Order: sequence, then structure tokens, then C-alpha cells
Amino acid sequence: MAEEKEPMENEEEGKTPKKSFFKWIFLTGIALLLVVGAYFGWALFIKGGEGVAGIPEPLLKMREKKSVICPLNPFIVNLMDKSGLGKRYLKVSMKLEVGSEKDKERLNDRTPQVRDTVLLLLSSLTFKDINSIEGKIDLKQSLISRINRVLGDGPVKTIYFSEFVVQ
Repeated sequence: MAEEKEPMENEEEGKTPKKSFFKWIFLTGIALLLVVGAYFGWALFIKGGEGVAGIPEPLLKMREKKSVICPLNPFIVNLMDKSGLGKRYLKVSMKLEVGSEKDKERLNDRTPQVRDTVLLLLSSLTFKDINSIEGKIDLKQSLISRINRVLGDGPVKTIYFSEFVVQ
């Protein structure tokens, strides 16, 4: 029995150097990832992202570019009533996000046309159209598309509902 234990000990000793070799490779890889992550974290957050290698200039400029938020006066419309349950009203307040101050001025100059477009779309909706989240998202996309058609060149990036009441 003593002879049987000796070969097993020799086999275990033979495996130990292989395990430690892979262990050192694994630890070296983790240390390298930590160093690279620390560098990019420092470069982006502490240094401010200036001169970071590997980030194209257009992406850096896009990050610096600011959007402008334009509030619109609230809209109150009658919803279409196909069911005969009575009148339903929709009150919506929204804010439009545009790309620049120039787009904001263009929006302010064309406010009557924008309000007309929004009122026509909102009054053509039914309660079922806007009752779900999907309906509200579709409404946002329709509004963006129609407002951009009125303004030209697609200045409106997104719409934020600040008030959405159906009664």
C-alpha cells in the first residue's frame, strides 16, 4: 500500500506547476485589464476626455453639442368618439428638443403652423389610440414627423410629454 501512495503523490506534484502557470497567466490578464480600465476612467472622467486615444473627433464634438428644449403651450382637444360613451378630452403639454438656437428661432417663427398640425393630429385620435404605452410612442413619432415636415430639415429630435391627461 505504501508503494501505491507514492505514484499518486508524484502525479499530484506533476500537475501543480501547470496549475500555477495558468494561475499566473490569469492574474496577469486581470491586472492588465484593471490598468487599462483605470487609464480610460482617468482619461474620461478626471481629465475630461480631452486627447483620449481611440475616440474619433466627431464623437467628441457630438458629446459637446447641446440640444435646446422648446416648451409649447398646452393643447386641449376633444378626442374622436366612435363608441358613443360620451365626450373625452385630452390635455397635453409637451416640450420639443431641437438641435440649436437657430432651430428654436425657426420653431418660434412657425408656432401657428406647428400648433395647427398638432391640433389636427390630436383631435383625430381615439381613446384606444393613446391608452397604451405603444400608442403614446406612436403618437410621439407621428408628431415628430409632422412637425419636421412643417419646419423642414428635421430640426426636432424628440418630444417630451410633460403633461398627458385624458378625461
